[in-house]
This record gives sequence, C-alpha cells and structure tokens, in this order.
Amino acid sequence: MTWLRGGEENERARLEDGNTRVHPRMRTAQVGAVVAVAGLLGVVATTAGQNAEERGVDEAAQSVAAPNQPAPEQAPAPLKAQEQPKQLPASPEDGGPAKGIDVSNHNGPIDWQQVADSGQNFTFVLSTDGTDFTNPMYKEQYQGAKDAGMIAGAYHFARPDDSSAAEQANRMLEVADYQKDGQTLPPVLDLEVDPSGGGCYGMNVDQMTQWTTEFNDVVKDKTGKEPIIYANPSFWEQCMGGTDKFSDQPLWLAAYEVDQPSVPDGFPTWKFWQYTDSGSVPGISGDTDLNHFQGTLGELKKLAQG
Repeated sequence: MTWLRGGEENERARLEDGNTRVHPRMRTAQVGAVVAVAGLLGVVATTAGQNAEERGVDEAAQSVAAPNQPAPEQAPAPLKAQEQPKQLPASPEDGGPAKGIDVSNHNGPIDWQQVADSGQNFTFVLSTDGTDFTNPMYKEQYQGAKDAGMIAGAYHFARPDDSSAAEQANRMLEVADYQKDGQTLPPVLDLEVDPSGGGCYGMNVDQMTQWTTEFNDVVKDKTGKEPIIYANPSFWEQCMGGTDKFSDQPLWLAAYEVDQPSVPDGFPTWKFWQYTDSGSVPGISGDTDLNHFQGTLGELKKLAQG
C-alpha cells in the first residue's frame, strides 16, 4: 500500500519514468505476504515465484493513493444499524484457517456486518501515518469491525525521516486506543520504502534498525505487546539488512501473485500474509486487501487475547 503525500505522486511518476524501481504497498503498496490457507504447509520459494513476487510489487504500486489525500469518490456500501458487540465464542469453526482484510480511509464507509457475514475474521485499520496524518475514518472503521464480532488491529505507516520513533509510536497509540479486550490484535508497524523517492529515508541499516527498535520499545512498554511488523522481502533486505533482531515478533508479509510467499532473512516464518490488493468483499465498495493468518481462528483469538 503506497501512501503518497503532497508532491509524492509527481516524484513517483518521475521515478517510474526513469525505470527506477519503487516498492510501495497497499498502504504504500508493496508486495509481500502473510497467512495460512487450508493446506499451506511451510514456505517454499522458487525462482519463478520470486520473479512473480517482484512483478507484484511494481504492479501494486500503480493503484494506491496517499492516506492523507481525500478518498476517491465511490458509492458507499449501505450501513446497517449496529447492535451490541458480538462475543467470540469457541466453535467448531475455530479449527479452520482464519482470513481477513486491511483498510484505510480510502475504503470509505463499510458495512461491517456484511464483511463479517462473508467469512472475514479480522481486519487491520490504518490509524496514523508519519508524524501528522490520522485516518479520519479510523474510529468508525475500527469500532465497526469489532461491533460486527470481528477481531481488529491498528497499523501505523512509518516515516522515519519525519520524526523520532518514540513520537510516532506515541501518536499511533493515542489514536489506536489499544484495549486488552480479547478482540484486539497487537499494534502494527508498517515498514516500507520511502514513497517520496524510494530508498530508506536517507538512513543506513543501523539507523533503520535503531529507529525500529525504539518504536517497538515504546509500544511494548505501553501495551505489553510486541508490535507486528509489516514488510516485504525487498524492503527487509534493502533497508534492514536482513537483520534477525526482530525474529521473535509476528511478521505480516506482503507478497502478491505467488502460490507461497518467500520469507525474508531474519524471520523464521510469517504470521499474516497480504496476498492481493484487488480482492472483492461484500460490504466494501471497490478493491480490498486480502490476508491469510497462518493458524486457526482459535489461534488468532489467542493472539488477540495476549
């Protein structure tokens, strides 16, 4: 998901015209991955899969707008009156694989009951971007998902050149309103290449590692939870040097157009896999990011419970 702010759209166009590779994601549209489909055992990467993954990164970059720009006009999904929040009881379905989506202000109004009824178990919602952007629809989207009985989590799009990691972590937590209610996933640190011009925000590997460590420390100190890290293999190698310093944290991997994602050096496996940015989900107008969780619904609930 590639978020583009202000002059970033022109800069990205310049880079693309010059055949300079940009790795955005859905929020900064980069392509990587996370999750367990029934029958997925292990992670196998072939040369063909890697090539397809690289193509997916570039293709995903073409379709994403910046979170702090107005959402594109679209026919909003009909909203239903919300009932009392549903409980998350154990059921035979807890043994099956869990699946979910991630959204931002660009997804507009969402009928979360339709989303939940379609079989989606969880969602991640953009809370903040860098130092000064807050998703204006965060509370509506985040609470709407919970009211429909889904498990929800917040993600922060990191801009290490904007401000300190501590400042961005504190902003994210202030907006996200993390609760130990058994229905909330750990906060997510969304790490991607600089959407303004590619690269690693003018930082070297040691500086990026230190920035990430500081962000993690603030989140863990205030929530008791290690953040989930969102990244793709290209970013992790280029900007983080394939470090294994964060190997104990859950990895949300972005990887499109592959049967099984390649896990970047530094992680034993992935926990969530974002496998497309062009999914269709009842209750949401337009394309939607789709994700797998590597585990059962019961295991997802345990992650939300801490």
